[in-house]
Amino acid sequence: MTKTIVMIHGMWGGGWYWQPMKEFFEQQGYRCLTPDLRFHDLKAGEEPDPKLGTLSLIDYVDDLELLIKSLPENPIIIGHSMGGIIAQKLAERGLAELMILACPAPPNDVSAISWSPLKSFLPLLLTPKFWKNPHKPSFENAVESSFQMIPVEKRRQYYDQLVYDSGWVTVEIALPFLDKKQATKVIASKVTCPTLVFSAEHDRLTPAKLVQKIANKYPQADYHNFEGQTHWVIAEQGWETCADYVLAWLQRQSA
Repeated sequence: MTKTIVMIHGMWGGGWYWQPMKEFFEQQGYRCLTPDLRFHDLKAGEEPDPKLGTLSLIDYVDDLELLIKSLPENPIIIGHSMGGIIAQKLAERGLAELMILACPAPPNDVSAISWSPLKSFLPLLLTPKFWKNPHKPSFENAVESSFQMIPVEKRRQYYDQLVYDSGWVTVEIALPFLDKKQATKVIASKVTCPTLVFSAEHDRLTPAKLVQKIANKYPQADYHNFEGQTHWVIAEQGWETCADYVLAWLQRQSA
């Protein structure tokens, strides 16, 4: 049976940015699904649904659980950035055959306090009532935090595809001590599937030291750091190296 890979995008993103990876793995015989999270299927410049602002990470997880349960068997799950914490929650529910975390956002018991990610989120955190409104980073902030490796002439094109995301999800991920429901809590003993966790040397949103802590949470996890890459490692210049590494890891698991 053809193996299915579910690729989960990060904050402000959409299934569109998985396209290079999707084509690569489909050429290797995998079936790839790149769903847009709830209210993320917007066109460039389109205003978000106001209800987006108060969505929880658990809403995204629940939606993807329905998708996964419609499949003939548990898929391989790849989660990038915010998609990485969603992937961990899905694996905790026993819904992943294999789990791959690409520069993932952390669960609530992994300390994420450092200047680099704080600097990226600071403009949002200083916005009045940000926790209940949809939000999107400025072009300058997106370039600073994620698009360092994207050619200058293509940065605006990438930025224009970004969409709004939930203010409350930002609280759950960046300020978990304020979330009484502990949306980003993951019980490691319930995550039993083989796991690959990888970071990027120049990642400013989820620094490599943070990602390695996440890998350490799961005793079965393999960890790798991609030198010379940034948070956008799965789609920026050099993404092929990442794809080749992931493919080799998947092949070892099947062997």
